[in-house]
Amino acid sequence: MAVQPISAVPTARLSFGRLAAINAFWFGGGAHWQPIYISLIPVGATLIAGPNADLLIGRVTAAGGIFALLTPILVGWLSDRTVSRWGRRRPWMVAGTVLNIIGLGLLALSASQLTFVLAYLVVQLSNNAAGAAYTGVIPDVVRAEDRGRASGLLGTMNQLGTVVGVGLVGVTFKVYGDTRAGLLAGYGVVAIILVITLLITVVAVKEPRIAKSPSLLAGEGRGWGLAAIICAAAFLVGLIALFAILLAPLGSLLWPVVAVFIASGVVTVLAARRLPALMAFFAAFRSNDFFWTFATRALVTLGIFSILPFMELYFRDVVRTKDAGAASAFWLLAVIAGAIVPSMVGGMLSDRTGRRKLFVYISSAMQAVVVSVLLFGLVRSLTVLYVLGILYGIGYGAYYAVDWALACDVLPNREEAAGRDMALWHVSFTLPQVLAPAILAGFLHFLNEPGHQLLGLSSGHDLGFRFIFGSAALWFILGTVMVSRIRGVR
Repeated sequence: MAVQPISAVPTARLSFGRLAAINAFWFGGGAHWQPIYISLIPVGATLIAGPNADLLIGRVTAAGGIFALLTPILVGWLSDRTVSRWGRRRPWMVAGTVLNIIGLGLLALSASQLTFVLAYLVVQLSNNAAGAAYTGVIPDVVRAEDRGRASGLLGTMNQLGTVVGVGLVGVTFKVYGDTRAGLLAGYGVVAIILVITLLITVVAVKEPRIAKSPSLLAGEGRGWGLAAIICAAAFLVGLIALFAILLAPLGSLLWPVVAVFIASGVVTVLAARRLPALMAFFAAFRSNDFFWTFATRALVTLGIFSILPFMELYFRDVVRTKDAGAASAFWLLAVIAGAIVPSMVGGMLSDRTGRRKLFVYISSAMQAVVVSVLLFGLVRSLTVLYVLGILYGIGYGAYYAVDWALACDVLPNREEAAGRDMALWHVSFTLPQVLAPAILAGFLHFLNEPGHQLLGLSSGHDLGFRFIFGSAALWFILGTVMVSRIRGVR
């Protein structure tokens, strides 16, 4: 059964105030993740693991990557099929946020590596559930001519939220230091902002009515059988193996478990290819423009989050700042200060000129230049670092000015599968955020520790930081290449 038309394609121009209220939850999102990545997780990991904090950051973010990948896909699909008196997106947003706040409390109180990881998993699961449903709101209610304006406002709200969240968390660390009290106050600030912005958006969003929802398996029932059982079983085995690798001290069993993980992954993919229903779920990737838009966002986000989670460690180990948590928070404020104007102005300019890709080119170039300076210079001056943060922010803002509009422009089936396809696209934002620190944390620790050799280079002397800055520059360059492959958007 197909979804009945969503009243109509949006045609009315929304006022600035209404659009700002709809985007308020992005303010909460900015106040949520950026303070967590830049200050709260590093400080919490340091309190628990001390000098091995970088390894704990890698483990916790890698474990969270599972939910960053799977939750948006599942919830986006389910939200397309949800019918309630409150709409199809808002129930998921509210339920996800309630669980999110519980997870933040658990993170603030975690005193062991295991509880720290489990609390972070709750936060990833719940926030991605709310966010996946929320991604479908703009395609549902904003007309095509206003997507650049909506995208620019979205980016601005996210950055303003980051300013407020990071600023307040930075103040809490200034007052309480890098202590448990500082963590409790910081997570409390994030939770309050999240609740307030959710309420504003839930009230502002007037979701189009849908008379009926398709069955969860409607049109997708063929092809389930032995292949589905094999696919599910192999996926479960792989999931267990992955968590064992990340969380358990396996010793000599490490490599056998890694082999099990790889084998189960191969079996999962091969079995999935025999399931037409599952392949249809990912049909959006058959669209050339959707695929390259996804790849562009994934690479740019990978570049951004190759840096942000480790800046607190950079201020601690390279700059040797006394209050590294506060210093990293204020550095991110400098980034956002540079980003606010480009994100707002860029969105409106992209609507007027009809050009989206130009802003991605500007963004990647600016960010690559800044991380290259850090790569070759390992800057220790706070003043210079804050100036570089502002320049980095200009590139950051230029990208997020058109980020959402670009995705909406290339949706292959907006009327019937906007939630599903926007959730698939949302994975290109959430997954790199956890993959980058998960992969790079081990390299950072190994290369910063003296006594190792890699490709003829001796470790120590902050080599790990040069490595992560170099990798970020590479991702920005590749993101620029990928956006050039999008044909349907200028």
